[in-house]
Amino acid sequence: MQPSNPDPALPAVAPEQPRVQTPDIPAAAPVAPQPAVSKEPPLSQQAAGTKKIVAYWTDWTAGAMPPEAIPFDKVTHINYAFSVLRPDFTPVFETDYLLNRVVRACHARGVKVLMSIGGWTGSQYFSPLSSTPAGRKTFIDGAIRFVKNYDLDGIDIDWEYPGRAGSACNIYNEMNDAHNFLTLLRELRTALNAMPNGQNLEISLATRIVPFDGPDGQMRDVSDFAKVVNHINIMAYDINGSWSPMTGANAPFSGQAGALSFAGGAQAWIDAGFPPEQINMGVPFYGRSLVAKYDMTHGASMSAPFETKVPVGDNNDGLWTDPCERTTAFSGVWKYRNLRAQGIIDRGGRAIAPWVRTFDNDSHTPWLFNPQTKQFISYDDMESLRIKIDYVKQKNLGGMMLWAINQDTADFELLSTLQEVRR
Repeated sequence: MQPSNPDPALPAVAPEQPRVQTPDIPAAAPVAPQPAVSKEPPLSQQAAGTKKIVAYWTDWTAGAMPPEAIPFDKVTHINYAFSVLRPDFTPVFETDYLLNRVVRACHARGVKVLMSIGGWTGSQYFSPLSSTPAGRKTFIDGAIRFVKNYDLDGIDIDWEYPGRAGSACNIYNEMNDAHNFLTLLRELRTALNAMPNGQNLEISLATRIVPFDGPDGQMRDVSDFAKVVNHINIMAYDINGSWSPMTGANAPFSGQAGALSFAGGAQAWIDAGFPPEQINMGVPFYGRSLVAKYDMTHGASMSAPFETKVPVGDNNDGLWTDPCERTTAFSGVWKYRNLRAQGIIDRGGRAIAPWVRTFDNDSHTPWLFNPQTKQFISYDDMESLRIKIDYVKQKNLGGMMLWAINQDTADFELLSTLQEVRR
């Protein structure tokens, strides 16, 4: 699985540490499962209008979308990104003045707010903290303080990823991470339940597209996780990019046998015992660009060899130095709003010359190509989102998640399309 959020706009958030691939960390003692989180019936027994739309709001882009500008009528949850971990395992963040505004504005409109802890560059210490009672207590005490001090509706954990490295700085333990993570979540659930109105406080997880890695590879049974979390947000994007052998879809709805995809990811979690009504499927409000080695308009395929150097993306892109890899590069990311603002597509999603738009019938996603520069962009638009929305409704999944709300257009073209999942 490739990075779910390797965005150069995201600053380095933890001091660089040597990479330890498989530390000798013992498994934590199991804890008895806690009761189910919510007394409400499963979403499958509720009206379609209750489906969730979970939006990640990033504090480092508050200038582009201040808290008061969030379209509250179009979301059910705001996940505040990010709190990160100190080496002593305490979760911290530096924008309390923004969080207070987000909570105040959201609660006035009936929208829930969760603090998201982790992220691509913030997952360095999850493995060691979850491996000991003392480490788990430090983390949980910090999370509970967030909930109390800021009147939050819960905690979202974005560990990228249990049982595998993710960022090069991350410590991870292939054998025990998933087991220890479950122990951490059980203890966090117990701590939240002990608070006033604790049964209504939520735990969510941002997960990779297929279930966690366990001692024997991908876990075949994750049903115990569903007993202690309200929902998971599957990051069904960053499937292809500069790390891939050929150009491909950033967020394919479907793919060839064995290939990662939106539909395949949802089914993998369901097959591993996670209830459909607790699954929110993630979609990107951005695309990824590469420079092809030949003119792709001469064929129908979106697969082509590409240049090693990642091109500059939209007007917000810039050189970013990965604190772990110690490499400096552009991200090649294009926010959907900038595809429109910079004259690549119009309001209806049509390409503006010299750009050419093609809809790929294998991945069911669009791609753009500029024959003058040979630049390729894979992204999602209204057409591809509707295919994913229909799937969520057909499978009776819990709802949709998006990264990130600030990347949409000023008139919320993509987020407005997502409202169809609630009808």
